[in-house]
Amino acid sequence: MTGIHRAPRRADARTGPTAWAGLAASVAAAVLVLAAPGHDAALAGAFLLACVPAGAAVMCWVDSGEGFLQAGLTLVLSLAVTSIASAVMIWLTAWHPRALLALAVAGAASCATRVVRGACR
Repeated sequence: MTGIHRAPRRADARTGPTAWAGLAASVAAAVLVLAAPGHDAALAGAFLLACVPAGAAVMCWVDSGEGFLQAGLTLVLSLAVTSIASAVMIWLTAWHPRALLALAVAGAASCATRVVRGACR
């Protein structure tokens, strides 16, 4: 039989880095939104918040099999969750942008749990 046989990869080959990236993005987004002076830094934090933490909270547990697919799914999930959360707040007339920081907290908690469990193996 001919073909290319690849060595099996560790189970956390993509989920570990996704967890670390999600943890870092969650902390950075919260700091930029809450503590950075000026609107430019807060806008950068909001952009980071919309693009990483929520998706990383899920994708740090799911290995997609490909690095670019892992990153793409993280981005798409984050944008979808942020959009749905924003729409719900608008429909309930309870819109407050800082309430979206709950996504950073949830993302950091999930990613930190994944990092700890990954280190215990």
